[in-house]
Amino acid sequence: MHRPDACLLLAGALIALLAACNAPVGKQVQTPQVVTTPASVAAQVDAVVEYAQSTVADVVAPVAVEAREVVQAVVPPPVQTLPPQVSPAAVDLIVRWEVTSESRYTRSLLWPVWPGGASGITWGIGYDGGLQTERDIRSAWSAHPAVDRLAATAGLVGERAKVALPQYRDIATSYPLAYGVFADVSLPAYRASARSAFRSTPFDALPADAQGALVSLVYNRGASMTGSRNTEKRTIRDECLPAADVRCIATQLRAMCRLWAGTPNGLGLCNRRKDEARLAEASA
Repeated sequence: MHRPDACLLLAGALIALLAACNAPVGKQVQTPQVVTTPASVAAQVDAVVEYAQSTVADVVAPVAVEAREVVQAVVPPPVQTLPPQVSPAAVDLIVRWEVTSESRYTRSLLWPVWPGGASGITWGIGYDGGLQTERDIRSAWSAHPAVDRLAATAGLVGERAKVALPQYRDIATSYPLAYGVFADVSLPAYRASARSAFRSTPFDALPADAQGALVSLVYNRGASMTGSRNTEKRTIRDECLPAADVRCIATQLRAMCRLWAGTPNGLGLCNRRKDEARLAEASA
């Protein structure tokens, strides 16, 4: 499906990147409405990838990943600092809904899967290689003996991922390694995405468990705020958070059950939202 808004954003990011690369050393390129510092270019491309992650993105995602790879070729990796932590209760909730338990993981999720739709080849605790760059995968999974093969899944989403899956089904990922990447790489990234989507100042003012409920939401549903399917997210952002009202957040999380009524996965998705709602309410 053609997504002109995402494509325009991507085009702007690439224009900014080219301007930054061609600029004289120590000077800022004056391009109207385009910020050309490497960090801002990377942020613009990151926005495209976040958009792709939260929509049906079989077309947008591969292009966005390629754009991020171009940026990463000229922008050095960020300095690593200790990220804010997701509350233990929220971590337990996400792990429970993603893999249930270590024993189930070892029994059923030890090898890569394709969850369907616009997803990519996925392994570990919900790590979608299709929405990552090769550099990101190599960095996150450097301890994995098959990291070179896993890195080749970058940008593969939708039907292409489905077709390619048999090439990767023999790659086993131990639970300790999967949990380490989940805790050290995935969770901080999703927390940052949730914080940005719901606006940093009111998000930071929430109790830790209420923040964690929103991290779980973004982990499962992405950070997009557009369209009728994200009405409740916008209400959380625009009404609940400015009022620091965790019960309002819980109400909107439960209201999302409308999205999956009558669908095969509806009961599980609705129950996850209810769990998140209870976590948010418990922080009141």
